[in-house]
Amino acid sequence: MLISLLTILWLSITPIVGAKNELFQEYMNQTLLWGPYRSNCYFGIRPRYVNKSPFIMGIMWFDSLKENGVGSIRHFVNPDDHLKKYAWEVYDPRIGGREILLDEENNLNLTVSFSKSHDGLNWVARVEGSPLNPERKSTASIVLYMQQQGGDDDHVSKLVKLENKSKTDFQFDGYSKELGAYLLSIKDNMGQYYSDSTLKSMEVALGADCSKPTHLSLRIPDDQSWKARDVFQTILGDSVKEILQNNANDFDRRLTPSLYQIRNFYNLPPGNFHYVQKTFDNSGSNGFEFDITFNTVDSLQKIKTASAVSNLIESTNNEINIRFDKSFSIKVEEERKFALETLSNLLGGIGYFHGTQIVDRKTIFDEEQFDDISLKNGAEEGPFDLFTSVPSRGKFPRGFYWDEGFHLLQIMEYDFDLAFEIISSWINLIDDNGWVAREVILGDEARSKVPPEFTVQSPHIANPPTLLLAFSEMLTKVLNNINTMDMNRYIDATIDDFQQGTNQLERHPELIREYAEKVYPKLLKHYNWFTTTQKGLIDEYAEILEEEGIWNSVHKDEVFKWVGRTYTHCLPSGLDDYPRAETPDIAELNVDTLAWVGIMTRSMKQIAQVLDMDKDVIRYAQIEKNIIENLDILHWSEEKGCYCDVTIDDDFGDKREFVCHEGYISLLPFALKLIPKHSPHLKKVVALMSNKKKLFSDYGLLSLSKEDEYFGKGENYWRGPIWMNINYLCLDALNFYFPEEVTASKTSVGGLYQALKNNLINNVYRNWKDKGYCYENYDANDGHGSGTEHFTGWTALIVNILGRL
Repeated sequence: MLISLLTILWLSITPIVGAKNELFQEYMNQTLLWGPYRSNCYFGIRPRYVNKSPFIMGIMWFDSLKENGVGSIRHFVNPDDHLKKYAWEVYDPRIGGREILLDEENNLNLTVSFSKSHDGLNWVARVEGSPLNPERKSTASIVLYMQQQGGDDDHVSKLVKLENKSKTDFQFDGYSKELGAYLLSIKDNMGQYYSDSTLKSMEVALGADCSKPTHLSLRIPDDQSWKARDVFQTILGDSVKEILQNNANDFDRRLTPSLYQIRNFYNLPPGNFHYVQKTFDNSGSNGFEFDITFNTVDSLQKIKTASAVSNLIESTNNEINIRFDKSFSIKVEEERKFALETLSNLLGGIGYFHGTQIVDRKTIFDEEQFDDISLKNGAEEGPFDLFTSVPSRGKFPRGFYWDEGFHLLQIMEYDFDLAFEIISSWINLIDDNGWVAREVILGDEARSKVPPEFTVQSPHIANPPTLLLAFSEMLTKVLNNINTMDMNRYIDATIDDFQQGTNQLERHPELIREYAEKVYPKLLKHYNWFTTTQKGLIDEYAEILEEEGIWNSVHKDEVFKWVGRTYTHCLPSGLDDYPRAETPDIAELNVDTLAWVGIMTRSMKQIAQVLDMDKDVIRYAQIEKNIIENLDILHWSEEKGCYCDVTIDDDFGDKREFVCHEGYISLLPFALKLIPKHSPHLKKVVALMSNKKKLFSDYGLLSLSKEDEYFGKGENYWRGPIWMNINYLCLDALNFYFPEEVTASKTSVGGLYQALKNNLINNVYRNWKDKGYCYENYDANDGHGSGTEHFTGWTALIVNILGRL
């Protein structure tokens, strides 16, 4: 019924869908043009999909009153900076938000508010600061840098400083071949520049005077703008050296802040790159505030005054709160604050990346080789684009294929269309062979944050296809909404219609169909690549399974393994050090690979349903059925009562050996909803989840059973610690399989559901309240945050658990 209704709708409106799709894309491009899309920066602005002549901006800061202060300059997010806090308290990529940065070493409480005009063309960043300790003498030396890229000998793109209207304010005339003409202004609202009243002048050398803002213009290659801190420190270092040499014996230490004020030491000609440095007195409690405003010349919604900025920031924050409360129902105010900040940090980590990636297409993977393989034949490919959220701005500011599907499960509940825009960007990366890198590292700026051993990607290595999991969930939402839609609403549409919310694709499912039709060939290539490259060797089991009497029941084409697994790690599985067969074998079959192919197949089936491709629907339905049956036939251990990897035991007469390590891999067929609802295995899986001696804890489900010989051993990455992504899937699956029981806490399933949900919420919230951060994972023994701090990638799924499950 659902599919036939969608077909009728599609046939009746096909002529207007193309125009509506253009309106939708205009709406998306307009609202998502600007943002803090340089995820690796504490605050860095760039436009999305503007690659030839983007405007790039960033903020740095340090305490110039300290003689070694420049060594503590902040730029890229770095856990070693040990900021007490760096977090978006509220943020929405379409309108802006507010970021808090608490830097105890530099004695600075810094707030950056970012807001966009309604048409999305203009924006403002308000920078406010005050001392964390008013009694400590310090400065807040704020360094802005800006570059209008795409300039050439004819200066087609430019960024030129105009004559100052005041001693503290700046105005720049800019032009981008893609963005058009604009004006950028930097205006103070309040604050006192540092000056020592016991001195007649703060000028320590020509142009080096911290009592007033300074400006330096120079030329830096477009692809080197990310080195702003390095260039600043180099110029400043040479300037300091020259000043001290000229004042070798009698330098007045009261002038130290001026010593660290940038100046045109090299007499450089003006160029496309600009530094503006403002050094405020950060003692006392008055603080400082200034606005950076970008106004496109042709826009009718220019941001002109400080009061207009204040109003825009207030309306931005109010709108975000309204949107959040529409999406999530959280009654306890402190928990709501925690959830809003956690979601905001996930959204605030969304980045836009453009550049080449390094791929090794020459190194061959020998299926009998299980030692670590070095990818030494990397070559640049591209350039490519990626619009994506990131797991952690400080540790992992790049695209991760396996993480992103989980990010989208969170984002789609707040902004369905944004999630769709992100997944579309990932799908665009699928190459002609159907491959997409497990880590997408585009350009030198992104590569600068990656250890060398992880920069090169291989087209032989897969990762759990969570993008298809997310896409499947999105299509399910759309299909479920078709019954209740108003057919008349799709006949006429304007750009204003698309500004009424962030779930336009749910309200306009014909756009989903058009998109699905467009990307289907790419997804088919990806599906074929995954199922071909990760194919298992079932013929190795022929005699064994014939003896067991199940050879004829096995579906020979639906057996899979992870290619690239080593003696100690199975990196492609995403569960890096989770124990597998102690001795790797080419005949090993992995239950989690099979389960993930099941999800891929289900998603392809749903897309084929949307497109009325009946033959493909039947084909995928059969493959899905075969996979579900193979999970039981090949991977269910009746003795252990769980799903396991299998291999061939050569030491005991060539027999099928179940490699059972109770934990996340055992739960995955359940978590991905691949077990039939009538299956007797469901009770045993639930019993395993409930077992306090094995997986259940006061902090969430452990990744590996406490009774396993490998629990807590080695790296102890996926050998006990609690991870939110799998816990979320298990909670969601409990709700799927037992919808009535989960609402009745007196039942065993209901008790498990409520206890697991509460334990996850309480533990993640407790850690956030104590430390100020979400974490990559949580300790199996006492629940403390472990792994990467400020990990608001899939750990942000706690917001769904709090407000929707």
